[in-house]
Amino acid sequence: MVSINIQKLEKHYGEVKALHDLDLQIEDGEFVVLVGPSGCGKSTLLRCIAGLNTISGGDILFGGKSVGHLPPQKRDLSMVFQNYALYPHLTVRQNLEFGLKVQKVPSAEIAERVTWAADVLDITQYLNRRPRALSGGQRQRVAMGRAMVKRSNAFLFDEPLSNLDAQLRVAMRKEIKALQRRIGTTSIYVTHDQIEAMTMGDRIVVMRAGRIEQVGTPSDIYANPRTQFVAGFIGSPPMSFLNAKADGHRMILSDGTELRATTSARGKVTLGVRPEHFFDQGEELNSLSLRVTSQQVLGTSTSYFASLSGNEVEAIKQGSDLTRPETISVGIRPDKIMVFDAGGDRMCN
Repeated sequence: MVSINIQKLEKHYGEVKALHDLDLQIEDGEFVVLVGPSGCGKSTLLRCIAGLNTISGGDILFGGKSVGHLPPQKRDLSMVFQNYALYPHLTVRQNLEFGLKVQKVPSAEIAERVTWAADVLDITQYLNRRPRALSGGQRQRVAMGRAMVKRSNAFLFDEPLSNLDAQLRVAMRKEIKALQRRIGTTSIYVTHDQIEAMTMGDRIVVMRAGRIEQVGTPSDIYANPRTQFVAGFIGSPPMSFLNAKADGHRMILSDGTELRATTSARGKVTLGVRPEHFFDQGEELNSLSLRVTSQQVLGTSTSYFASLSGNEVEAIKQGSDLTRPETISVGIRPDKIMVFDAGGDRMCN
């Protein structure tokens, strides 16, 4: 296990800058998730950490020692890929043993490590099978086992669940997180799925266009996004946005609707409201009537899609509503309305 310190890291492809002056500290034993849309640089950053991509500037430190220009084999990392990267002609046991044999680990120790990993991952019964005889989830366990037996400084996961169906992804998220907690190895996990990020990471690194937008715990990033991009990307269903003109604590929408927020902003702004905050309780609410365009009953909750000042918003209410109302009455607390300036930065009180 090791801490990982990224300092002023840059990666260029010719004239194109893929990573811009990144700084990130990952603590020993921490599970950090890199998340963002396609092309934001998260996989490029992971490959730079692994040594698979050369860096153009800055440095990477493992436990305080510079490794930024070392080849991958000298960084002592284990990587789990999207496509499993298993040898199809070898059995599960042989796949698990392969890297250890290359490292010339004694046979008795290899057997001990393989037995341990197979037991932890519940794949002992598959050790004599070849990968083609396994399901997607079982192959992913084997890929994880191959990383585990190396006992590396850190685990790097590059979108390992994207090939699995939705139900299996949920199960595997739990397994990977539980496994990381059990063995305590520093782990960096790349995904474009913000639900994976929210449910797995000790901390999330939200990336956009080769830059880090925000770093924090899942709950902090959800409740306190620093930018409109982070607010819209993190959260499922996503935040609803409304264009408005701010006049102190008064927010005036394009149709003249007025909302109160806890900011003294003035001028053109964008308002953000989480779907679950349209049905807040308490005093001094912003009371509105919304025209419903469609709805989805999800069993424990109902999502209403409605029009507000020419914008579509989504409002979530607990319970099943089968009445299909034409309008709904909502109440929004002023302190739950997020206000963003013209540049997309959040405006605080």
